[in-house]
Amino acid sequence: TRILGVCGMHPDHQETLKKNRVVLAKQLLLSELLEHLLEKDIITLEMRELIQAKVGSFSQNVELLNLLPKRGPQAFDAFCVALRETKQGHLEDLLLTTLSGLQHVLPPLSCDYDLSLPFPVCESCSPHKQPRLSTETEERSLDNGDGPPCLQVKPCTPEFYQTHYQLAYRLQSRPRGLALVLSNVRFTGEKDLEFRSGGDVDHSTLIALFKLLGYNVHVLHDQTAQEMREKLQNFAQLPAHRVMDSCIVALLSHGVEGGIYGVDGKLLELQEVFRLFDNANCPSLQNKPKMFFIQACR
Repeated sequence: TRILGVCGMHPDHQETLKKNRVVLAKQLLLSELLEHLLEKDIITLEMRELIQAKVGSFSQNVELLNLLPKRGPQAFDAFCVALRETKQGHLEDLLLTTLSGLQHVLPPLSCDYDLSLPFPVCESCSPHKQPRLSTETEERSLDNGDGPPCLQVKPCTPEFYQTHYQLAYRLQSRPRGLALVLSNVRFTGEKDLEFRSGGDVDHSTLIALFKLLGYNVHVLHDQTAQEMREKLQNFAQLPAHRVMDSCIVALLSHGVEGGIYGVDGKLLELQEVFRLFDNANCPSLQNKPKMFFIQACR
């Protein structure tokens, strides 16, 4: 399975580090890099001391490379960002080139994910089964009639493709791109915003759909306005966007015209969200389709 728990690094990321292990062990400059990884909570103080206790730069680099695959699904992206921030961008480029090659030889994507299970931090797809919405989840919805209990994605016909492909964006990367689904359900601020009863079902359905379409899905729940701002900015800066062909952002919460509420009742302007993904702030997605889905109860 390619479904990740909170602790696991994506298999493609592990393989990318493995394929470049010797080069990284020889060329990594750790002094500043370790501070960046410590700041991002990828390593601990004890791990930094363990690495620095090794004799010689090669042995220190090997120790870091042994630790990284065990440091969670965000460790690879954080490592790439740290390389860029410490002027070791040539190593970041090497990793992303390797990653791109791995993702372009993946088999066709389908899904194997039971939506009655807790959501991992990052989800990707494996062949075998299509996801179904659990009965328990369906019963909690106030709006069960809007969609089918089993989602299906019907490919276009060869005739439609031949007629329209020259007008379409390139969409060949595997996965197709990264998707972020952020759902605020329980509110605590002074705005007296109600509990969004059907919110869990809506976000579950979107996750299932995006997975069927071939996206790696990142999931966030119940964020304040400032947390939304920070998490969206972090998502926009993920190095993996460079080797993907598209991006999806879905925001589900209470809102008003032009804005969406955090669970603290404070407003995040949608134009601020869109700016995080424009060409100036997110060059990795330049000239690539960026799809935004906003469901804001009013």
